[in-house]
Amino acid sequence: MIKTYISHFLIAHMKNSYIIYFFVILTMIIISTLYMIEIPSPSTIITEKYSLKLK
Repeated sequence: MIKTYISHFLIAHMKNSYIIYFFVILTMIIISTLYMIEIPSPSTIITEKYSLKLK
C-alpha cells in the first residue's frame, strides 16, 4: 500500500516538473526569438503645418 502511494506521488511530481520544464523552455524560446527579430526604427520624420481658422 505504501509503495503504490509513493509511486503515484512520484508520477504526479514528474508530470508536474515536466510541465514546468516545458513552460520554462517555451518562454526561453519566445524571448530568444523576440530578441532575434530586427524591428526597424522609424527613419522619416513627418512634419505637418496646421493653420487654424478661428472665428
